[in-house]
Amino acid sequence: MNRKTAAAPDHSSLDFPAVLSILCAMQKNCLIFMILCILLASCGTTGHRVRVEPGPSWLRPWERPYWVDGTRYVPLLKADGFREEGLASWYGVEEHGNRTSNGELFDMHKPTAAHKTLPLGSVVRVTSKASGKSIVVRVNDRGPFVTGRIVDLSYRAAQELDIVGGGLTPVLLEVVTSAHGSKDPAEKVATGMTYTLQVASFSDRETARLLSEKLGKELEYSFIREVETGQGRFYRVHAGKFRSRSDAETARASLARNGYPDAFISTLR
Repeated sequence: MNRKTAAAPDHSSLDFPAVLSILCAMQKNCLIFMILCILLASCGTTGHRVRVEPGPSWLRPWERPYWVDGTRYVPLLKADGFREEGLASWYGVEEHGNRTSNGELFDMHKPTAAHKTLPLGSVVRVTSKASGKSIVVRVNDRGPFVTGRIVDLSYRAAQELDIVGGGLTPVLLEVVTSAHGSKDPAEKVATGMTYTLQVASFSDRETARLLSEKLGKELEYSFIREVETGQGRFYRVHAGKFRSRSDAETARASLARNGYPDAFISTLR
């Protein structure tokens, strides 16, 4: 949904069916081209062009990369710790009741906002750098597509920050709670699986014990798995417990940078 503010050109929402709430958000009376089962949507408006890229079927439409006037935007699937500074604008009565990018009805009296890449559903704190006032809002739309602007606030949020009269204000945006986007089916299948890292393997138990003690302090969990092989008995040192493979991969990369390049991911049975 694009919007108009006291200091911005008019732009309005694309009223999309909720079943295919494509994150496309352009001016009123936009001509929509939708082909079911083909994951591509575009809409043309005066001076604007939007195209949503085809993507994996497990990604919802508003989670896929998209283009606006030749600029490509890649929505984040999670944004914990995200911070950004820039200009905030606002929109109100001209969009009231229209669909947002995730299919909700925009209510100008609720504290919501639009952002180009944050996961829809994320809760963010917006602080005015001019007044120091803050408002916590939920992101449910895409935009604003104007250079320098990082967030479009609802009329209610703009009132809280005292920017309704001026239209724009410099702000600090901080994610309070990140919504998490769709997961790759390969990761969904592994739900409930616990991952660990095999860091090293020794024929000497004492050497394995010393390393396990060290890793247990660093990663809060370590154990030794004793195995018999054709080459004899070995003591494999494992460390860490991770609920997702991506978390395990992050820890593996960290260990590799700190002197354990042979560490690899395994599962806890």
